[in-house]
Amino acid sequence: MSDNYDYGEACPISMATSVLCERWTLQIIRELFLGSTKFSEFQKYMPNISPTLLKNRLRSLEENGIILRKKTPTQGRFQYHLTPSGKALGPLLTEMGKWGIRFVGEGMTDKQNTVSGLMRDFSGALNIDELPSCDTFIQFTFTDAPEGSKQFINIREGEAQVCSQNLGFDVDVYITASAADMTKIWYGEISITRAIEEEKLIIVADTIYTNNLRNWLRVSSFTGNDPKFEAP
Repeated sequence: MSDNYDYGEACPISMATSVLCERWTLQIIRELFLGSTKFSEFQKYMPNISPTLLKNRLRSLEENGIILRKKTPTQGRFQYHLTPSGKALGPLLTEMGKWGIRFVGEGMTDKQNTVSGLMRDFSGALNIDELPSCDTFIQFTFTDAPEGSKQFINIREGEAQVCSQNLGFDVDVYITASAADMTKIWYGEISITRAIEEEKLIIVADTIYTNNLRNWLRVSSFTGNDPKFEAP
């Protein structure tokens, strides 16, 4: 706790910000809520943070009782998990996201998300109950991402998993767009309907999928009225 900035006043907001408001700290907590537990996963979804800074922030969060570090069977490797104190930050992240979209969201989508981040987002948001089949294979092609431009979501027995290669299943739905446009679609800057009309989003699938598209292909909950961060 001694490394935290001391504002020199008896205020719970100051106490909280002394722990949470260092650069990248809240983004790391966000990733924990989204399911990241390994150092490599944090690097994958936050490519702009240096390994040294990430290591320091994780150590600080552990020292402040927000995360727990556990050894894995692999020597020298650890997993990170939210403690009850960390899980209690879910409503804070939710309200910050709502505030960010409403008051400072202009220009946000000029900074497109990574392909890996977009795939995780769209996979997690899928309304699997609305898919025509609980066994569905979806191919995404990102036209502005030569590295890993083809990605897949494999839905089997009601569970969705992101894959970087075709697992040998027949593709049921082909989705083609740029990562830049998919970022705008994800955050509701462009609706799915408008993106299709303007040919920024191309969907190729049987009508049993396309007729129900807007029910199963969901976008960020921050575009709606009831976003919520919940611990995995």
